[in-house]
Amino acid sequence: MRNLTFRFGFACSLFFVTLLSGSVKGLIAQTPRVQTARVEITRQGYKPVSFELKRGVPARVTFVRTTNATCAKEIVLPDFNIRRALPLNRPVVISFTPTEKGEFTFVCGMNMMRGQLIVQ
Repeated sequence: MRNLTFRFGFACSLFFVTLLSGSVKGLIAQTPRVQTARVEITRQGYKPVSFELKRGVPARVTFVRTTNATCAKEIVLPDFNIRRALPLNRPVVISFTPTEKGEFTFVCGMNMMRGQLIVQ
């Protein structure tokens, strides 16, 4: 009986070690991560004026308007059909997944201030 219990325990241990070393790694690799970026709107414009994202990975881009001295009261990402108001000193998070590589423009509501989003 002890021999059977030992074998069963050994088999269970082996199963869990295999599960943790192989399957869980596979699950972790398949879980999509989220990429983030932060853009401040200052008197001098967008800081940074450009940033990079990876294609196919969900993105959360935070825009924060820190000045009232520009026309950038909203943010527009025309290629992604996104337009959001930017209240003063309040972060606005825009979530989307870039699906194509390329260079995409983001602008203020009046199309005067421009920045660039580069998708790799």
